[in-house]
Amino acid sequence: MGKKFYIVLSVLFLFAILLVGCKPKDNANLVSSNKTWFLYQDQGENDTVSIKFLKNQRAEIKDISTIDGKVGINRFNSQFDNPQYFLGRDGKTVTFKTAKNNLVIKIIKSYHENVYGKHMKGYYVESGGQTYKFAYIIKRDKQSNISKSQTKKSQSIASSQIMDHVLDVTAGSKELTDSSLAGNYDVSTIINYRRTDGNLTINQDGTYQITLTEHSAQKLSDETDSKVVMMTSIESGNVQNLYGKIYLTPKNLLTIDYYYHGQNQDRLLPSSVNLKVNSKATGNQIDRANIRIEKDNDQMYLYSSDYTVRVKDGQSNTKATLLTKSDTAQTGLKDAITQTKDYYYKYKADPLSSNADLMQLVGAISDNHKKKVGNVGVNFGELYGTNIQPSDYQGISVSGTKQPLMQYVFLVSPSVNSEKGPAVTTTKGKLLIYGSLDNKLFLLRQPDKDSTTVTWTMVKDFPLTVPKLKFTLN
Repeated sequence: MGKKFYIVLSVLFLFAILLVGCKPKDNANLVSSNKTWFLYQDQGENDTVSIKFLKNQRAEIKDISTIDGKVGINRFNSQFDNPQYFLGRDGKTVTFKTAKNNLVIKIIKSYHENVYGKHMKGYYVESGGQTYKFAYIIKRDKQSNISKSQTKKSQSIASSQIMDHVLDVTAGSKELTDSSLAGNYDVSTIINYRRTDGNLTINQDGTYQITLTEHSAQKLSDETDSKVVMMTSIESGNVQNLYGKIYLTPKNLLTIDYYYHGQNQDRLLPSSVNLKVNSKATGNQIDRANIRIEKDNDQMYLYSSDYTVRVKDGQSNTKATLLTKSDTAQTGLKDAITQTKDYYYKYKADPLSSNADLMQLVGAISDNHKKKVGNVGVNFGELYGTNIQPSDYQGISVSGTKQPLMQYVFLVSPSVNSEKGPAVTTTKGKLLIYGSLDNKLFLLRQPDKDSTTVTWTMVKDFPLTVPKLKFTLN
């Protein structure tokens, strides 16, 4: 009887192993779907790609402007047909055989988010060394169910009026029962794969402010932080005792977004300023996970499910973000609005003083013109740079005379659909080279591909004007 029992048990164990072995891999599950998938970063407002898996191991791939965009430019293979795709043996990778460069995505982990009323489900993926969201729409909110922060996302307001909507955080605040909590603390964490640094100030009167600067998304395993700055957020509110714990309850959230394509980190260009508030009159517009503060072994820790912990030396609790004492004083939320506005107008009055300034300005303007400079598509997701000199590119006019040297120059990769256009052949491949002279933009062209002669031509309908800084509520 005992022998039979062990035989049956062995068979069951073997059957369980077979079941595990037969479990479909992630990439096989992904391509078996008949949904339209979207590849995007942030909220899918720029550089979105739609992918629909077809029969015969092919896919329809389009570059579109937003999630669920209906109009786009197809990506084909070298025979101008829908590209084939292949599954990696690791169970995580899908490779699309598109013309010139393959599109490769690698699944990282599951993803679910409500993006402006569209419920997205899929994966965080890695592609081209960057982290993206790859998801399809599972449900759309009815207009009445979309939160105010979504329906009023583009509600513009004059820069002089936004200050009037900032709530007074001292109203209803209560003195700290534990005065040792008061002080300034440095914060270092990761939010949605973005390395984030900042400062938290807790005041004795029971108010707080936390300022965070997020850099572009990258792999968690990267040893070096990205230098590209995506946004700065400033949140203020009340410190509350709830359930025997200390919570940070927000009242105001100010977000300053920056242009990031071809960004000059020494002189950032803000693109928008947005204010959200939590109040009885407006409802809760600030959508974030609860933030809790706790002491542990004489150390202060911040708990939030929005944050991925970056463990620091000497940190005894690795499940929360360590807060370290700091002497850094923060800029107040209202002062940040004033300073950003003043900074922008000074920038607008004198936008160009270096190659990096020119690259950032052209990148910002192209962001507002469907990633095009004039009628030429640019791709700041590949090669770009400013480590060149105007004297490196002496243009020759049609008459054979030397053209004036440019004041500032930079180079950038053309978009896939512009590679056969005016790109110049370099040791790094085909690149677009732009220059500015007397506040006008010029593009370097190569009249004969087998000659080193180049000429500068002015880019029409592309004034070098700093884009308007947008102020919005909700």
